[in-house]
Amino acid sequence: MHLDGSLRMKDTDRKAKAGMAKFVVTITALALFLAAIYVVFWTPGATEKDQPVSRAPDQSNGPDD
Repeated sequence: MHLDGSLRMKDTDRKAKAGMAKFVVTITALALFLAAIYVVFWTPGATEKDQPVSRAPDQSNGPDD
């Protein structure tokens, strides 16, 4: 004796699971894409070619007595 839907997955359950899986895959793909863009274009600690030269006096010798 089979009760209606008790042993088989309902169609709405199947659609909900498929929708949740699609959502998770989409969010993961978006996060990976943004991380790749960040690493390629805005890498922390990267130096720029045209930085201004510091005009501070050289103090590596210490004070004169």
